[in-house]
Amino acid sequence: MRIISVANQKGGCGKTTLAVNTAATLAKLGNETLLVDLDPQAHATFALGYDKESSERKTSYDIFRAHFDDIEVPYDKIVISNRDKLSFVPANMMLSAAEINLGGVNGAAAILKNTLADPFFDKYEYVVIDSPPSFGFLTLNSMYAADTIVVPIDLSYFSFNGVNSVYRVTSLLKAETGKEPAIYFVMNIYDQRSNFAKKLVIDAKKRIGPYLLPTKIRSSVRLRESSMLGKTIFEYDSKCSAALDFYNFTSELLNVGEQKKDDVFVKEFVLAAPKAGAVYVLGDFNGWRKLETNRLTKLENGEWSAHFTMDKGLYRYKFLVDDKWICDPKNLKTERNVFGTVDSVLEI
Repeated sequence: MRIISVANQKGGCGKTTLAVNTAATLAKLGNETLLVDLDPQAHATFALGYDKESSERKTSYDIFRAHFDDIEVPYDKIVISNRDKLSFVPANMMLSAAEINLGGVNGAAAILKNTLADPFFDKYEYVVIDSPPSFGFLTLNSMYAADTIVVPIDLSYFSFNGVNSVYRVTSLLKAETGKEPAIYFVMNIYDQRSNFAKKLVIDAKKRIGPYLLPTKIRSSVRLRESSMLGKTIFEYDSKCSAALDFYNFTSELLNVGEQKKDDVFVKEFVLAAPKAGAVYVLGDFNGWRKLETNRLTKLENGEWSAHFTMDKGLYRYKFLVDDKWICDPKNLKTERNVFGTVDSVLEI
């Protein structure tokens, strides 16, 4: 079984549409596939036409309720299997209650992982999880269970905040559990006619490198119509461009090589600057350009953070804090530059 989590804390990036139709593509390719809706908004549930039925049957909430109440989970009552090779666990708003209760539970992040390890789920070759647009315990369950995390990026530089958050959460999971899922990114809701979109792709490739999959899921009226009607894109229009995009994207996701991790390095830059209005990291690896892709995300503890995918090599860099250049206080290695000042130096 391979478990794929679709996650991004940013709303409006097409996460649910990506999860639903990736699962549908896997099923279309002949794989027994399970889609798990882990979002209290239940958008994947609605996208598959279960808006009424989900309120009358057990849902993904019951997976967590069973853990709270120490009772057996009736898996056959939770899983809906009326599509060819595509089964489904619906959601409803009760998942919000699970999110609240998980905070005080030992092993809370592993509940879904342990559930999917039950022999009942052995028949599924793939599991796709639609995560909430946040990084609470439900998303932690999704990511902890996953072998692969897919992060959709829409046509907004705010999506790069989601890139940073995913890396930070997976770093936390690795420290706590030793588990490190592969992370890949996909351009979603892509408008190929837009010059802004083309520029964003160039910047994304520089920031994410080979972890940005080549296929782009183009913006499509057919996708919106299929979700509105409670159908997958293949049930609605299997010959449209969106269906082709999902075939190509899913094939790339299944065949992407782990060897890429040996060729590149994901580096986190962190700076404590609680009073700063904006912090960028500029260096040889991004052309020393002040772009939104090079802006750090402010964390609750007053630190600023960003992750960059970099090839092996020697790099000079500095932080630009508002309008002031600062060397990395956590990196003691510096070299003098042509301007008579010094830069931080990073060797990968």
